[in-house]
Amino acid sequence: MTAASIGIEGALGALERASGATSLRVWMEAHRDELLTALDGRRLNWKALCAWFAEVGLTNAKGEAPSVGCAKLLWNRVGKTLEARRQRHADAAAAAERLAEEKKAAREAAKASRDAEAVEAGTLSQRMQEADRAESYATAKRAEVQDAHARAAVQRQERTQQQAARTQQSEIEPSDPSEFITLDLPVLKGVSSRAYLPVDPKLPPVREGDVNRLTGNAWVYGDDLPGYPSKRHYEYERDWLRDVGLLLRHRHPTNLTMTPEEKFVMRSAKSCIPNLY
Repeated sequence: MTAASIGIEGALGALERASGATSLRVWMEAHRDELLTALDGRRLNWKALCAWFAEVGLTNAKGEAPSVGCAKLLWNRVGKTLEARRQRHADAAAAAERLAEEKKAAREAAKASRDAEAVEAGTLSQRMQEADRAESYATAKRAEVQDAHARAAVQRQERTQQQAARTQQSEIEPSDPSEFITLDLPVLKGVSSRAYLPVDPKLPPVREGDVNRLTGNAWVYGDDLPGYPSKRHYEYERDWLRDVGLLLRHRHPTNLTMTPEEKFVMRSAKSCIPNLY
């Protein structure tokens, strides 16, 4: 297998695997950036590339020749790992630069303070004026802290009232099971049985921010969608996103026909569940 047969002439010629290395992950971490540069925006021929991996002895974590799906997944994971590593380095460099600037500013402030004290230390009246200014500053700061505490208390009270209103709304007396209805949903591969459970039409939809009684966590990704399974039947929001995402894609082959709420849930499902489709 040659680089030309893979469709990326010259891209693999200089990317020889390290002596004795057989891990595909190690090879991707060492050569991913070089390979992307050599590709110059062109797409990888994964089928041919996996054949090349097998030919040179690069294997997955199980010691097996990687499949196309395995290689793609590993490629994406390595990309995220490298990006996170670069971000950590960038953050560390930025933090070091900020620390150096803060130290420099502290030295300059200390020098300015010493110079000011040397000039103003001549008379008792000047010292008393400085003390008065310091006291005024401290008094103003205490007032600011008290005001901040008061605002925080008001905000906590508002949140408590909002949560109480949600709880009151969610504690509506449930209907008799004989009054439950079953949603008209297609039976799809990958959709769990929870999606097809009967629902109580009297209960309000679960809203974003409502507390999941099974886990104690707040629901994050939007409200219940009309005509789709309710979060009330799920313990984890990721499972709900998977089922609703599959049903949405079945009903809407393209996002163009979706409502804004459906688009939000679809984007959330794809971001939380790699290779959803």
